[in-house]
Amino acid sequence: MRARRATAGLMRPDRPIRPRGLLVAGALLFLGIAVGGCGRTSPDGAPDTGPIRFWNGFTGPDGATMERIVRAYQRSSGRRVTMQIIPWGTYYDKLTLSLAYGGAPDVFICHANRLAEFARYGALRPIDDLLADGRLQISDLMPNLLHAARYEGQQYGLPLDCHPQGLYYNEALFKKAGIVTSDGRARPPTDLAEFLDAGRKLTLDRDGDGRPEQWGYAFTWLRTNWITFISQFGGSILTADLRQSAIETPGNRQATALMRDMITRYRVAPRPEGFDSWMGFRQGRVAMAIDGIYMLSSLEEQKGLQYAAAPVPRFGPMSAVWAGSHVLCVPARLSSGRLRRVWDFIRYLSDHSLDWAEGGQIPVRRSLLTHPRFRAMRVQREFARELPYVVFEPASHKSTEITPFIDAAVESALLGIQSPRTALDEADRRIRQVMARP
Repeated sequence: MRARRATAGLMRPDRPIRPRGLLVAGALLFLGIAVGGCGRTSPDGAPDTGPIRFWNGFTGPDGATMERIVRAYQRSSGRRVTMQIIPWGTYYDKLTLSLAYGGAPDVFICHANRLAEFARYGALRPIDDLLADGRLQISDLMPNLLHAARYEGQQYGLPLDCHPQGLYYNEALFKKAGIVTSDGRARPPTDLAEFLDAGRKLTLDRDGDGRPEQWGYAFTWLRTNWITFISQFGGSILTADLRQSAIETPGNRQATALMRDMITRYRVAPRPEGFDSWMGFRQGRVAMAIDGIYMLSSLEEQKGLQYAAAPVPRFGPMSAVWAGSHVLCVPARLSSGRLRRVWDFIRYLSDHSLDWAEGGQIPVRRSLLTHPRFRAMRVQREFARELPYVVFEPASHKSTEITPFIDAAVESALLGIQSPRTALDEADRRIRQVMARP
């Protein structure tokens, strides 16, 4: 998986993609009109021997992992599955059009932060009745993660995983700076004071030209880093009822100012412009980075890198960290006969999500989180400690409309183009306009 620059506008492995163009907008409107009155051409109870069509955007090493799981399912069940991998950059456009006009898959991945807009237009089938059949123990699922796939009181998908952010740190640099435990192991920071202390010790300007050759910390994906920070200060993007902007809150301002201070006041992080923060971490020029578990594979590819992982430090009054989730969903128009086979496949993926976790994900099943095999995954098990307090982006059907304003505000504040307060004020004004529309 490629490294990504620390700018708001660049692609991340699990970055939500905004539908583009009038064609897709029309497709979403069409979904709201057509789904309720149309059904599959194959009648219920008719023989169903066609392959299960499965769509996802796993174009990296995660795709190879999923292919192995699907092949294992085919061998054990005797059923065929055709898996289509579509790059995330075009995935949601194609999915939207297929759901509206035909050719939709039988099961597909939907990020938790995109589920609301599809559920609102009736494109997804609720699965409450399928969960109630008892073949999958609901009590084995982390309740807050299961809730991330709910919309207006109904369950619209089964979370396959959780991919939270966590703290990656360079063990060799920590030891060299003397940031160690009593037995000589690298000691990751757990709170703001420890973080800033480590950041200062790990930021080195060896030639005195004011441009450090080594940074203690670097921001990666600005939006999700920002959500982690504001959530720790009690901030949020929208109000609890998801109807109004919550950008202009003291917690949001305090968190954004702290992020800016790490660059200008404490000088432990570079400006997030023209600096490839993730590559810097991989190459040993950055000692700490906060990013998702899905970046693990790129670290494993880096020869000689001595790294470890820990929960994100507590910067504010409460523990919180941004997370996403790949949710397994089925289209609203699916015959009951076919649905039984699709649900069997979905349950298999969930039952074998420990195999999926090895590719850089966290299972959402309690029984798998305590499994010895998972406990042996040194990075995944550290990130899993954050599961009780993960924070998802607002479950609003207008989420993708408001995120560009958030991206612009955070980037402007951290680059010093505007003060944190002015940048957030501008984002608040624009988000209020979006939320006021029907």
